[in-house]
Amino acid sequence: MSNDTTGDDAATGDDQYEAENIATDADDRITAFWQAARGHVGFGKMESIVGGSPLDVVPPPSFSFGEGEEADALLTEVLAGSRTSTSAPRDEFGDELPRVGDLAIVLDGAGEPRALIRTTEIESGTEVVERFELVYPTSGPTPAVD
Repeated sequence: MSNDTTGDDAATGDDQYEAENIATDADDRITAFWQAARGHVGFGKMESIVGGSPLDVVPPPSFSFGEGEEADALLTEVLAGSRTSTSAPRDEFGDELPRVGDLAIVLDGAGEPRALIRTTEIESGTEVVERFELVYPTSGPTPAVD
């Protein structure tokens, strides 16, 4: 995401998409969102008995689908279930391709955490297609832990 602001909003600081408002992986907003969402993937159920593990204590990476209004529009599609995949050129990934089961927190255009997704399928060629499912928020009950 870009940290650039332009126009009158940059001068007054009123831009809802200001860079300093964007949640980062060490931000309390990400941590709070992860605490609410992690039960939906079965993490945290045994924490009081065996202690937390890095996978359930450390939030997954966060990103947005674009910037500003574009990010908000694409997030709306994710939350509605009408967007379940994304793609990018293979060379944008370097050595780290997404893997099935990977979790990510999706930010809105203002940088607030809004959704937890899980990668369900990867197709890799000159383009990498990543299919995902919305894990949180959901309208149903928290899934049982296996």
